[in-house]
Amino acid sequence: MVSNTHYDLKRHRKFEHEGDKYVVDLETGNVVQVNDVEWDILDHYGTQTSYQIVEQLKANHKVTSIFEGIEYLERLGQRGVLLHPRDEMPAQPTANWKQTQRKPKLLVPFHFAQEESSHDFITNLNRYQMLTHLAKFAVLETLKFSKTGQAEQERQTKQDFGEDIYIRNIEVEEGHTRAAAWYAMNEYDGILLLSQYLTDVLPYYQVPNTPIVHCVENTQNGQNSTRETLLDLYGHQKEKDTLVVNASWLKTWLDEFELPAKRVHVINDGINVVETIGRALAKQQTAAFLNKPMFAQHPVVGLISGFQSHSGVQFLSNFAKSNPNIAFFVYDSFLAEYYHNPPDNVILFSAEDEVIRAILPIFLQAFDLVCFPAIPGTPFSLVLETMAYGTPCIALSQYGIPEEVRGAGVAVKSEWDGLGHFHVPCSELSKTVHQWLKPSSNRTKCERVATEVIEKYTWDRAAQQTVHLFAGEHQAQNDNSRRLRNMFPLIFCRQYEPGTGTTVSRAYQTRSHRYESLENTLAEELAEHHTSAEVEFVFRHLQK
Repeated sequence: MVSNTHYDLKRHRKFEHEGDKYVVDLETGNVVQVNDVEWDILDHYGTQTSYQIVEQLKANHKVTSIFEGIEYLERLGQRGVLLHPRDEMPAQPTANWKQTQRKPKLLVPFHFAQEESSHDFITNLNRYQMLTHLAKFAVLETLKFSKTGQAEQERQTKQDFGEDIYIRNIEVEEGHTRAAAWYAMNEYDGILLLSQYLTDVLPYYQVPNTPIVHCVENTQNGQNSTRETLLDLYGHQKEKDTLVVNASWLKTWLDEFELPAKRVHVINDGINVVETIGRALAKQQTAAFLNKPMFAQHPVVGLISGFQSHSGVQFLSNFAKSNPNIAFFVYDSFLAEYYHNPPDNVILFSAEDEVIRAILPIFLQAFDLVCFPAIPGTPFSLVLETMAYGTPCIALSQYGIPEEVRGAGVAVKSEWDGLGHFHVPCSELSKTVHQWLKPSSNRTKCERVATEVIEKYTWDRAAQQTVHLFAGEHQAQNDNSRRLRNMFPLIFCRQYEPGTGTTVSRAYQTRSHRYESLENTLAEELAEHHTSAEVEFVFRHLQK
């Protein structure tokens, strides 16, 4: 088994003297005293991965002690003692999962399950739809942590996914905080991150040579922080990691921040459609269900909203009052709950209501035209589902018509500042809506193109595209130890000591979550780029 460390073990000799354990670096002559854990680690280092070392030794040593032992030896390696840095060594080609004709093994941390209550039904449904179909093309595994002695590893069937998802239970000690990072090294072919709020623990998943695909959905409640979240995720990426957005306009927006195009991919969500009953019958059933006859007698325009609540209310009120002879169906999970007195020609709905959810396909088939703002927060899968029934679209966009719906509608130039403020020219939009509600050869052509989305946007296609990203990125990466260390920066600070009431200069190791001697840590950092004589000179100067 090839090690996933950044060091090779030098020729050495171990010996004991008066009950203490020592190791001689035969290449430099250095003699290092080690403890029992470090003594045992040396028997495995270089031939096993860090994860395998932990698994091998945890029966005889505390897991935290093994972590600390590996880190101590690698700090020696930074100074050229006992270990050789691998930085200059060429990466060895390894056979990946595609070459061996097997399904990739993907780690899917279930942080996103904690977000279900804060997201709308469509967002959560799309997540589970993706995992259900992804399980056809990949082996999915997640980690479950419990205190030592409470549970064994278990296999559990997740009915929502339609496939067995392996849930691996890991016993951890009280207060242990680094298990996810270490157990993510268990020979995964990739890590799929779905959580939108994972920025605080992203360093835990910076596993060398394991590509990460981070899928970012359009969530209305996170619209304000979308830019910061995406930039933060990008800042944590390794060179070959990938950000995935589910609409082309999000990638165009990110291009304005000069992010490398190869690091951001567009994978549209799949769509779910039912057998059509025809627009006329759908209008009649909708009007009867709502007890609003006008919705069967007037043109119906659907608005799949991505607006923030305050701007959505203002825009919707003005737009509906300016077009009293048009019936508006507005899908918006927030406005449906909080906007209690919309104009008479407006119906607000969302999929949060179980009854509405059951007849949602009928609502969507009743639309003569569908409008949507091309901004974060818009559930684009619903737009595509509506179009699958032959409905042209009007995109409110600052970038023109999105490529996903090109040829099936038109764009109305709108301005968005990226901070939630979205300006739509109501007069121009009203003119465009009335023009497209009239029968015309152009409308007929767009209706025909719109129906083609049913074949183009499927969940199997989305799942295969996601797996393809892992296939393209799962190559030996030239990440060196310096890059890895930068993911866990040192923090030089003052630590308060309650026993003496004084503060002492310390170095806080974010990787190991502990304080260390400022002088020793500074010496180790300087030793990475300077000779021992130069480091000694610096300390003599500081002491003066």
